[in-house]
Amino acid sequence: MQTRYRWFRIQLPARARDLAALVATRPFDATATYGFARVLGGVNGASYRFLWRSRVVVTKLDPEGLPTYEQIESVSFTDFALVEVGDLTFLRVENPGRNVRDLLNALETLAGMGFTVKPITFDKGQPTTVFSSVDASKLVGLKVVGAVLTDDLVARMEFASKEGMVVENMTVLDGLKYKVEHAVFELVLGGLKGQIAFAANGAVKISGQVAPKLVSLVEEDLHLFV
Repeated sequence: MQTRYRWFRIQLPARARDLAALVATRPFDATATYGFARVLGGVNGASYRFLWRSRVVVTKLDPEGLPTYEQIESVSFTDFALVEVGDLTFLRVENPGRNVRDLLNALETLAGMGFTVKPITFDKGQPTTVFSSVDASKLVGLKVVGAVLTDDLVARMEFASKEGMVVENMTVLDGLKYKVEHAVFELVLGGLKGQIAFAANGAVKISGQVAPKLVSLVEEDLHLFV
């Protein structure tokens, strides 16, 4: 199963240094519109679940074929973790969607004035500890965008190879000023295979039996992208 992650650098006001303790003060119960629950068995950090209620309007037809409307209440959730790297604190969000803003707003409400968030991006490179810690790695997917200066064009190109690619040997990129939008790597660690994909916007997809270890290795380098 493949899981997508986003990381955010968070800074807390002096009066709210223990964010985990603040999260514990807002449990999700029958009367809460939103709240938090602790998740056991998380990877590298204190793991939590942010839950919130929402209402969906459902249209039904009565026996005469006329529409009637009914509100149904549902509960959604997002899993996240608080990760300490040295003296820095990061928020790791699992399978983030549009609801990330709701999570960040809820955390800001708990922490108060002075709470700041900065997304981590990989537009200028990828964490290197991952590749120096595994037994083997190869680039199997690549998407780039660049300007063809002589023709005043913007090129978007996507490459894939089961055997692996070496960017320096790809002559089609010669003379092209480009940025890597997406890169996919296959990795082997202790005889087990995994896959990790970096997007320039900071999204990282990780799969395979070594996925928990790969998450930890990425987080060792987060301080380099602050």
